[in-house]
Amino acid sequence: MGAQDRVGGPPPGTTLFAWVKASLREAIARGEYAAEQPFVTQRQIVERFGVSTTTAVRALNDLVAEGLVVRRRGRGTFVADPARRTPSTAASAPTTRTVAFVNPNEVDAHQVAVRAGIAAECAARGHRLVVSSTPDVGSEEAVLRRVVDEGAHGIVVYLRDHSSAASTIDELRRGGVPVVLVDRYLPSMPTDAVIFDDFAIGYEVTRAVLGRGHRSLAVLWGEEDVTSVRDRLSGHYRALRDGGLPELPERSALRDYSALPPVRRQVRLRSLLDSPGGLTAIISGNAATMTLAASDLLAFSNGFPGSVELANMDEMGPYDVSPLAVVSATLPAREMGATAMRLLHERMSGSSDPPRHVVLPGRVHVVQQGRSTLSVTGGREPARNDPPQALT
Repeated sequence: MGAQDRVGGPPPGTTLFAWVKASLREAIARGEYAAEQPFVTQRQIVERFGVSTTTAVRALNDLVAEGLVVRRRGRGTFVADPARRTPSTAASAPTTRTVAFVNPNEVDAHQVAVRAGIAAECAARGHRLVVSSTPDVGSEEAVLRRVVDEGAHGIVVYLRDHSSAASTIDELRRGGVPVVLVDRYLPSMPTDAVIFDDFAIGYEVTRAVLGRGHRSLAVLWGEEDVTSVRDRLSGHYRALRDGGLPELPERSALRDYSALPPVRRQVRLRSLLDSPGGLTAIISGNAATMTLAASDLLAFSNGFPGSVELANMDEMGPYDVSPLAVVSATLPAREMGATAMRLLHERMSGSSDPPRHVVLPGRVHVVQQGRSTLSVTGGREPARNDPPQALT
């Protein structure tokens, strides 16, 4: 098979990746590439088969993992000497694969817990885990391609807010690289994903706040354009309707409160406090946003009238971690990571089942009535003897 020969397409029902890999394996078996001689390059695979760079890299990575070819730093890829191959090489290769976890920020407690679940499953299955962070939304596509270039056989992805990586994820999947999303999904694309029951979270947290007698409440978000917050907003609106209250977008619109400078955050809060009906409760999309809201309320130079209770849709760890929250949702982030890794392992082992979403339930904790109210002088610690209630 000459380097410039263009070949036809894959047989019906065969993916491009499987076709390329099988073709290269057959060429090696026929002796078209002599042992210890340079093998076909990534660029030549792209030109010969008319496939993407991702597919070419994936095929070469698998041949390396199976011991058929070897990489030599600074020199390229060479056909392995048959005398040095062991009969078990190809059979054992699939059990040890490289898994990449691509996430926005490694120090975020929620993502650290997800990573811990992935790492535990990788260790149990003998996989190697690499973690790559995306410093901004514009870097996601490049990072995803880079981890594949560096040998990742499968990827767990925690997409950034306003992500535009859908086309790259589709390219990776068509190129034979399994991808599992965590915490959020892509509405326009069928992919494997492990998510929380975000509609139920938004509904139950809001219902619990209404159950404390609040009728003037607002929601502050830490992200704007991800399915998790959109689904929680839908649950919030449903709880308002069931409670006989109007849906007021000015009090719940998906605007990133945490991204605003302090002065603009206080202007936002002041407008809510001074609006008709005032403000008696704030529900935050996550713990970090709730902490900012509490700090901003306490920073008002003239204070604010009455009291404001705080609730949280996304609490890390035990339900008493944030003592200012009268209502909080605890989410199984570590289980999310472990479940995603198990699903990815199935894909890397050859599963061709249709993509699926695994939905994990959260738990809502409600403190005793009147125990934790944020006032001008500060918040009081909530009671810790009430058990959390499961989402329904």
